[in-house]
Amino acid sequence: MTDARLRRQRLVCCAYFALAGITMALWGARLPAVQARLHLDTASLSAGLFSAAAGMAVGLTAGGRLGDRVGAQRLQRPAALALAVALADLGIADSTAWFLAACAVFGCFHGVLDVSMNTVATRCQAAYGRPILQSIHGTYSVGALAGSLTAALSADLPVGAVFCTAALALALATATLPALSAPTNPPPGPRPVRSGRPPAALLALGAVAGCSLLGEGAAADWSAIQMHTLAHAAPTTAALAYSTYSAAMAASRLAGDRITGRLGVVRLVRYGAGAAFAGLATVLLVPAPAVGLIGWAAFGAGLSAVVPAAVSAAACLRPGRAGSDIALVTATGYLGMVLGPAAIGALATTATLSAALALPAAGALAITAASRVLRPHQEHTV
Repeated sequence: MTDARLRRQRLVCCAYFALAGITMALWGARLPAVQARLHLDTASLSAGLFSAAAGMAVGLTAGGRLGDRVGAQRLQRPAALALAVALADLGIADSTAWFLAACAVFGCFHGVLDVSMNTVATRCQAAYGRPILQSIHGTYSVGALAGSLTAALSADLPVGAVFCTAALALALATATLPALSAPTNPPPGPRPVRSGRPPAALLALGAVAGCSLLGEGAAADWSAIQMHTLAHAAPTTAALAYSTYSAAMAASRLAGDRITGRLGVVRLVRYGAGAAFAGLATVLLVPAPAVGLIGWAAFGAGLSAVVPAAVSAAACLRPGRAGSDIALVTATGYLGMVLGPAAIGALATTATLSAALALPAAGALAITAASRVLRPHQEHTV
């Protein structure tokens, strides 16, 4: 593949990640408006989130297997278009049953898009012969920030109009992206495992991703609450906690490829997770607004490399089944994001919020201990 085609493929990968980030941020930020419009109680809203999570698990599994058969690059455009339609469907849902079904469909197509994007991106990285996955994932974070800003600016508009307009814009943007032809050779790596069961290393990669996304879920759901209740920050300052976390993660991912080239992925993840642990520990031990913002930023920057590294290592472990293996790792990771915040809430009610937030801190510490599992990525793609 020529250098020009490789650069174009990388740009298209970044575009898909950014569009996915925008879509998910819009959905998450305007979810309270959907709840208010449909008069959903807490149980119905929780059921919708569970439906989305279940749909995503199905989409990840099906998308990974189908991508291994027909080529992941062939799934990106239809999955992105279907996700845009599903976003509009969520905006116009007028009953609880419709909402639950729309959540399941939305989650399913997000799963297909997620695994196909990551599979194509790891193949692109292998063709480059050097780390590029961190910066590609960074565009997802940038897209999420853009989506959050769009949601904030449109907060006074009807959620149905916002979702339908955004869906049209996202679909038009997707339609303009050029088609991709993935590299014919899979990423280099060890000899394929003949057993149908996932190797232990793949399960360990999923656990590492789960610990990282547990931290991401904790930051999304609990950082503002921690800042307000424990650090006694003003509501505006407390709301900045997740913004600083997200901005630090995006900036670190955009710079992560160069750092990976210098340190290697194992040391980058180990040092980063150690910094994440130190940042969150400082937040809990020194409950002050300024310290909290710095600590949450350190937590985001420290965890930024973990999921891209786990995805890249999964793609190298069994090249012929890269899509299925990436799906397993990401599904396990998202399980941590879904269950982690709920576990923190349960611990906070029985103990204290500070004690509960020790859970994501312990997850960061576990990543430092398990960082060696990422060595296949270091040996075969750096």
